[in-house]
Amino acid sequence: MINNIRTILAALFAGPDHRSTVDFSWRLITRRRRPFLLLPASFQAACTGLNLYSAQRKRAKIWRQFLPAMFQTPLAGLLSERIQIPAAVSGEIMQFMAAQVGMEPGRMVTPAIKISEVGDRIRLVLLLCDESGRPARVIKVGLNDAGRRATDREADMLAQLPADKLGSIRVTGRFSSPTLSAFATDYFPGTSPFDDAGLEHLFHDWLNPHELVAPATLPLWQELDAAVGKPHRDAWRQIQSALVGKKIRPTLYHGDFAPWNIRVVSSRNLQTFDWERGRLRGLPGWDWFHFTIQTAILARRHSAERAAAEIEAMIHSPRFQKYAAAAGISEVVEPLVLSYLLHHLWVNRPLEGGQTCADLFNLLGAHWLMKPAAVPAALPAPVGAVSVHHQLANAFRQWNNLFWEPSLNSGERHSWLAEFKAGWICLLTAGVVLGLISFLQFYNSSHIMFLPFYAINCALLVWKAGRRWGMVFAVVAAATAPLVMALKDADFRDPGIILWNTFMRFIILEICVLFTDRIHQQRRVVHYRPAAEIVTRTRLMDNWAVLLACSLVLLLVAWCDLKTDPRMIFLPLYLMPCMMLTLVFTLRWGIIAALLATGTGCWVEYVTNQASHYTLGEVFGWNYVMRFGVVLAVLLLLDRIRRENILFANVAKGNEPSPVPAASLGQPG
Repeated sequence: MINNIRTILAALFAGPDHRSTVDFSWRLITRRRRPFLLLPASFQAACTGLNLYSAQRKRAKIWRQFLPAMFQTPLAGLLSERIQIPAAVSGEIMQFMAAQVGMEPGRMVTPAIKISEVGDRIRLVLLLCDESGRPARVIKVGLNDAGRRATDREADMLAQLPADKLGSIRVTGRFSSPTLSAFATDYFPGTSPFDDAGLEHLFHDWLNPHELVAPATLPLWQELDAAVGKPHRDAWRQIQSALVGKKIRPTLYHGDFAPWNIRVVSSRNLQTFDWERGRLRGLPGWDWFHFTIQTAILARRHSAERAAAEIEAMIHSPRFQKYAAAAGISEVVEPLVLSYLLHHLWVNRPLEGGQTCADLFNLLGAHWLMKPAAVPAALPAPVGAVSVHHQLANAFRQWNNLFWEPSLNSGERHSWLAEFKAGWICLLTAGVVLGLISFLQFYNSSHIMFLPFYAINCALLVWKAGRRWGMVFAVVAAATAPLVMALKDADFRDPGIILWNTFMRFIILEICVLFTDRIHQQRRVVHYRPAAEIVTRTRLMDNWAVLLACSLVLLLVAWCDLKTDPRMIFLPLYLMPCMMLTLVFTLRWGIIAALLATGTGCWVEYVTNQASHYTLGEVFGWNYVMRFGVVLAVLLLLDRIRRENILFANVAKGNEPSPVPAASLGQPG
C-alpha cells in the first residue's frame, strides 16, 4: 500500500550527487482516498498530463474536463495537495528519462505521473514531454516485487510482438535496478474508443491464417482448466464437450483489451497498452468479448441482463460474424463467451465487477443451454419501506430495459439515400395510405379517432423500409391528425391543443416504431432461446407496490383528463400503467388494465363532451375500440419483446459462489 507518496518520489528521483537537482512540482489528485494522479502545476502541463487518465464514466469525464481550470482558482488548495521534490540530475531514472526525450537531465520538465496500485502491485506511469511541451514518451516503473514482475513481463511481451501487426507498440528502452524496473514506449495521441467501431480490422490482423488448432492445446485453455473451481466444474465440462473436435485459428491475445487500454489514432489505427497478460497464441474472440463485457460492467455500470444484451448484439453483428468465420469459431461462439467468463472469474479474479460477471455467466449459460438454469435461493422477503423500494426499483429497471439500445456495438447503417432507393415503393405506399387516412378523418366527426391506422402504417413501414423512415412517418402522422381537425373544426385550432395532441400521438407512434424495430432485430437471435426460458411468472404478493402505484397513476391521469380541456388526448398516459403491469406481471394483467384505462378515458370524454352532442353510439363505441386497439397492439409488441429478449431474464443471484478476487487488471475511471 502507498502510505507516503512523497517518500516514494524522493527515493525514485534520488541520485549520488545531491548538489545538482531539478525541482519537480505537482498537484496530487486522489481517488477513493488513495493517490491517483500527479499533475504538473501549470495549466497547459496539467492538460497534457491528463492524457494519462482515460476517463470512462460520465462523472469522471466531466471531472477530467474541468480539473485543469480548477487549478487556476482558489479551489486548487482544497482539491489537491502540492508536492515538490528535488530530482537529482545524476539519478539513474533521470538519466533514463532524459535519454528517452533527447534532453539534458538538468532541463527536464515535470512529468505527469499516474499511480497504479492494484492488489499488491505498485507501479507508476510517467508521461514525458519534449522541450516544446509535447508528449513524447511513456515510462512504466515497477516499484515493489509484484510491480517489477508485472513490468518485466509486459516489457518482455512487447519485445515479442510482431512489428507488422496493428496495435503493436514497441519498447524504446528498458531500465532495471535492485529497487525498480522500467521500460519506455512512444506516446500515441488519440482517444479511448466509445464502442467497438474499427476493432474488427485489428482482430482480423491478429489472426494466424496459417494454423488451425484445437482449443485445448493453447496455454490459455490449459490455464483455465487447471483453475476452474468446483462451483463451475460441471459447466466447464459441458463447455469442453461443445468444443471437442473443433479447430480454431489462434490469435494474438491482449488479455485486458478495454477502452482505457486503447488509443484510437484513426479508424484503422488503434494502439493498445498494458500487455502484461498478453499471449502470442490466444483464443479468438476473447479480447472482443472482454471489451464488450468489461466496458458494460465496469465503465457503464450495467446489470448482468444489460451486459448480456450487449454481448448478444455484438456476436450477432455482421462484423463479428465475418470475423468468426475467418477465425473458425462460427459454431462455437457461445461456449467461447462462457469460457472467457470463467477465465476472467477464476484466473484474472477481478477486484471489481466479479459478482456481475458470475451472474452474467449464470444467465448466458442457462439461455444458451450450456448448463441448467440455477434455482434462486430462498431469501427472506424484505419488509416495509424496503420492500416497496425494492419492488419499484425492479419495475423501473425493467422499464429502462424496454427502451435499451446497443451502445457498445457499432452498427453499420445505410445512408438515407440508399434506404430510399431500396424501399421507395414501401415509402410511396405508406405516403398514399397516410393521405387516405387523413382524407377519411377530414370527412368524419372531429371527435372520431383514427390513430390505430396511423400506427399500423408506421409499423409496416419500419418492418419493410427501416426504423429511420418509420420515425419520420411517425412525426408526420403525429402532426397530421391535429392539423386536419384544426382545418375542419374551429374548436381545435388552439395552438396549445394542437401541440399537446401532436406530442401525445407522437409518443404512441414512436413506441410502435421502437417496439416493431426491436422485434424485427430479435428475429435472427431468438431461434436458440425458447420463450419459456426467459418469461417467469411474478407473484402478486411480491409486487403489490407496483400494482398500487399503477392504480394510483391511472386515477391521477383520469382526474387530470377530467379537469382539463376535453379536446386534449391523454392516451399515452393511460397506456403507461398498462405497459408496466405487462412488464412486471403478465400480458393478462396488462389487458385487464387496458380495458379499465380505455373505458375510463372514453367515459371522461363522453362526460366532458355532452354539450357538443357527443353521441354514445357513434363516437363512444368507435373511440373505445380504437383506443383499446392501440393499447392492445402496444402490449402485444411489448409482451413479444419481453418473451424473447434476454434483458428480461431473471438472473439467479447468490446460488453459485463467485471466486474470491485476488487481483485485477486496469480499472476504469
